[in-house]
Amino acid sequence: MPSLFFQARVRPLPFFAIAFCMALSHSFQVCAQEAVAPAKSEVVYEWDAYYSDVDYNIPLTDKPVPTITSRNETVFYHELVKGSLIPRYMLLEASVYPMPILGTYLKTHTPELYKDGNIGNGSFNIIESLTTGFQEPWAVSAFFGNVAKLQRPGDKGETNNYGYTGYLFSAGTKHIKDNSLVSDDWLEMEWKIKGKIESEEEKLSWSFRVGAKLNKNHEVNNVNYIKLFRSNTELQYFAWSWLQNTSMDFSLHFLQHGGKLVRSELIAGKKMPLLGRSFIPTFSIGFIWTSPDEYSGALRNTSSNKLTFIIRPSIEF
Repeated sequence: MPSLFFQARVRPLPFFAIAFCMALSHSFQVCAQEAVAPAKSEVVYEWDAYYSDVDYNIPLTDKPVPTITSRNETVFYHELVKGSLIPRYMLLEASVYPMPILGTYLKTHTPELYKDGNIGNGSFNIIESLTTGFQEPWAVSAFFGNVAKLQRPGDKGETNNYGYTGYLFSAGTKHIKDNSLVSDDWLEMEWKIKGKIESEEEKLSWSFRVGAKLNKNHEVNNVNYIKLFRSNTELQYFAWSWLQNTSMDFSLHFLQHGGKLVRSELIAGKKMPLLGRSFIPTFSIGFIWTSPDEYSGALRNTSSNKLTFIIRPSIEF
């Protein structure tokens, strides 16, 4: 079973899409069936330049993992949400974020090299652009919810295509601000629906979540957030086919006291499948907008908004 918390490379379908999915009739082709073997504990891992993790999946009942079969993406959302009321699985995870860690290391231990990344008047730094994104260097997490196997009609053999719906609790001891580490014991709680489907013709992944983050360091203000991610790769469309092979990652962060918007992230990606190649070059660009009100006290070291340009070249296998 693949990682529950894989870093998606693309995201959005607004939350009204989820509500719409729940209202859909069962006129779509959908089939829920029980697997033959009972559920069992598993250790899984995933390595990525921005998000790497090791997970331990623990079933809470003897019921096997159900299978959802459909050609329609919204059916997967509908069935996953419908079966999310009573948790049947627990997943424990330890994760690290290599590129954000690299950014903090270079800024702290090689400040001259980091400054060499400044372009123009210093408002843009190429190292920051390549490494920023996560606001923490690592985390430990526990997920309580449901898991279902996802497949297209006609799929043959075993696959690692799973969907997850439930509650996620994460914690850590460090916060990243402007590629600098800040001491902060934090706790994050969220509800999420996510999944992925990989076949010979396509790769599809998504993650929709709402949550809240609490910080022991009172200079890092507590926020509520919405995060939407969707990524689609259709392997029959090659090179510069713009309507397919795209990704989107979008989030909004609001102060828990007052509800003011203090952070917004938008990252769009273009995938370029190459005929006869097993890897897919991907290039993503976007921005992170932050308000000075995201922080208080000594960490509120500016009175103006900040816009950080994001560049993320990568390769998918």
